[in-house]
Amino acid sequence: MSKRDLFRLESLKKLILYILSRKPDEFGLLPDKDGFIKKKELIQVLHEEGFGFARESHINEIMMNDGRDLFELTEDNKKIRAKEIEWDVELQSPIMNVPKLLYTCIRRRAYPLVLEKGLFSSDESYIILSESENMAIRIGSRKDQKPILLEIRAQEAIDHGSIFFKFGILYLSKWIPNQFISGPPIEEEYKDRRKEKDREKKDKIKESFGAGTFYLKPEKKEKEKKGKKKKGWKEEVRKARKKKYLDFF
Repeated sequence: MSKRDLFRLESLKKLILYILSRKPDEFGLLPDKDGFIKKKELIQVLHEEGFGFARESHINEIMMNDGRDLFELTEDNKKIRAKEIEWDVELQSPIMNVPKLLYTCIRRRAYPLVLEKGLFSSDESYIILSESENMAIRIGSRKDQKPILLEIRAQEAIDHGSIFFKFGILYLSKWIPNQFISGPPIEEEYKDRRKEKDREKKDKIKESFGAGTFYLKPEKKEKEKKGKKKKGWKEEVRKARKKKYLDFF
């Protein structure tokens, strides 16, 4: 391995250690109850931080060296955590004082349902919110290239039964009623989606025709001239029989 590659791997290790052991919330990451973070999510963060070369193979390479003293993996090799951590996820005590407005992002396809039913999370996950629009978009962009940014009237939601927790600079919740959620007009969103779909269809059509190809127009069949139909063999037989009969007399 070249000196350049060794230097990049060492820099990568140091950033991973900082993220996992000290400030996962600073990067919009929420560890699970055992402190593990999915490798896939970690790699997305590394790319955001300028380490675009980072792949799972680099994490595995770090683990084969001195990384074993710093990190540990789950049995299925899909999650990673630091052996020593300086943070704690305290989700037993809800907080009552939250900012007036918080932000979160969702997938575009989920937008109509969210406006109708509100935001819900599964048993083991949470809705992740932030005071910063940029952080909300950063987190949302990991699941959708063009996520929908939602504005949450958090304090009003608490007054009507929603429960919030805090993890570092992030806010967490399990349920937010739809009346406290605001986003872009759904009509405009659908228009944008229709335009994108039309553009995608045109691009696919263009891709299906390579350079030098051209359309062939089907030849039009000339219409048969109207008139008497050509006599069939049965009519010819009848005519012959009739002539023979007349000649007989």
